[in-house]
Amino acid sequence: MKKLTIDSSVIVASLLVNEPRHEEASRIWESVLSGVNSAIMPYSIFVEVVAAVKRRTGSGQLSREVMRELRKIENIAFVDLDSKAAEEAAEIAIRTGARGMDALVIQVAKDFGSELITFDEEMMEKAKPVFE
Repeated sequence: MKKLTIDSSVIVASLLVNEPRHEEASRIWESVLSGVNSAIMPYSIFVEVVAAVKRRTGSGQLSREVMRELRKIENIAFVDLDSKAAEEAAEIAIRTGARGMDALVIQVAKDFGSELITFDEEMMEKAKPVFE
């Protein structure tokens, strides 16, 4: 079982069939849902996914359903942001120029030794030095 830190770009693409790279995202997400892999992510991903579903579909009901389902998935751990993690993420942002929320995701992947999975090419480029 691999431990993954999955960016919201992948999760949203897996949930909405009209999103680019939907099939690829679905395979990644299914690997977590089926227990082949596990996921560890900052709580910011939880918020980003729910918000993105609302923006893209206009449905508060669907957004709430996604929120409830994300909480139930046994192979997902959401990480609280404490002062140590916040400082580490801020250092990542300073060192790499990553956006704030991206730095949080990168920090979790680094801290927990998980594989970072994202469709955000800029984020992936900025994350590379962190893992070297």
